[in-house]
Amino acid sequence: MPADMEVIGERTLHEQKWTVLKEKTYRDQSGRQGSWTYIERRCGQEAVVIVALTAQSGSLVVIEQFRVPLERTVAEFPAGLVDSGESPEAAARRELREETGFEGEILEVGPAVSTTAGLSTETVRMVFMQVAEQPAGEAAPEGAERITVRVLAPSDFEAFLAECRHRKLILDAKLYLYLRQRSEALSGEQAPKE
Repeated sequence: MPADMEVIGERTLHEQKWTVLKEKTYRDQSGRQGSWTYIERRCGQEAVVIVALTAQSGSLVVIEQFRVPLERTVAEFPAGLVDSGESPEAAARRELREETGFEGEILEVGPAVSTTAGLSTETVRMVFMQVAEQPAGEAAPEGAERITVRVLAPSDFEAFLAECRHRKLILDAKLYLYLRQRSEALSGEQAPKE
């Protein structure tokens, strides 16, 4: 913790089956006290986010899923929690199969990163996978998951972003940044050279 900030207390405000709402009290460099409310997963579970590209065409497997907190459908990468005793690699394989029906080879597992550091203690690992052009089987989403699988060719990334704007579909930040960066890279490659 930086020398200019000191946590001086912590308390649980509310507990549920999967999450805990907590509050930390802190003192800043000028001696003022404040508090910060945040959420953490009950068992400190890490999550995986799967970036699955097909081997031949380089198409990207994404999902659209209704998210209750937003009361809207969100376009996002397949993702899920790492179960107790499970490796991030095993969790990525399991979640990708459950949510999309695709199976594949792990290419890289990124470091633990935060996506909402001001709201939650959750960390995720980006897992990059190579998959076949078609799913290996049927998807089997869990519980209340309502998922639509999309497979986007690289040439469709920009059009998909426009479609999301038109449909007022919310994009997960990680997916938005990935698609935007890849769209810009493709546009640069297709531009005529002087």
